[in-house]
Amino acid sequence: MVSRRIRVGGDLIMAGEFHCGNCGAELPRRFRYSRMIVCPSCGSTSVLRDEAFRLAGTGGVMQEAPSLVALGRTLHVGGLHLTPVGHARFSYGRGWWDEYWCPEGDGETGYWLSVDEGDYAVERPLPEADWPRTRNLRLGQSLTVAGVEFTVTEAENATCVAVRGEFPEEIVPGETHLYYDLSAPGGEMATYESWDDGRGWTRGWWVDAWDVRAA
Repeated sequence: MVSRRIRVGGDLIMAGEFHCGNCGAELPRRFRYSRMIVCPSCGSTSVLRDEAFRLAGTGGVMQEAPSLVALGRTLHVGGLHLTPVGHARFSYGRGWWDEYWCPEGDGETGYWLSVDEGDYAVERPLPEADWPRTRNLRLGQSLTVAGVEFTVTEAENATCVAVRGEFPEEIVPGETHLYYDLSAPGGEMATYESWDDGRGWTRGWWVDAWDVRAA
């Protein structure tokens, strides 16, 4: 399951121009299209609004867990080189999974690396023009996504419990979303997510754990 993936544009603003509204520490914005930053000093979240970062809340408590994936550490993931800059954790009752934002270039595009109990997946935001028109999915349903036939295999409510780092969108700890996982032959996958004021689609593929290693 993967969090919502909506591209958000922004003006080029160099790191050091913004400071945390809670503790005053510098917000290390490194990518042009970053919209949300978690303060590395106090854990408060700041969101880009009206060309300035505004204090939004808290990043939650991120319990440490052994993982090959870490912020700032470049990984070989299949044929990709990914460097995570944002880390979000989501709980679905029986457990939790981690998602890492791995931008390309100035961050206008990128990949989301999902890690769930040793399973890895890579997804990219799906352009809105390619979104299926339906909003009401059901288990077992067949659906064409960007020209590929998928089957809905899982539906789950999940809540963000903590965030840290830098993101292309606002991710709110405590916010609950409804996720649908879809599968296609050959390891392809897609995710549909809906929440109170929006929805989003991503598409990607499962990655063998043996194909994930430190650079």
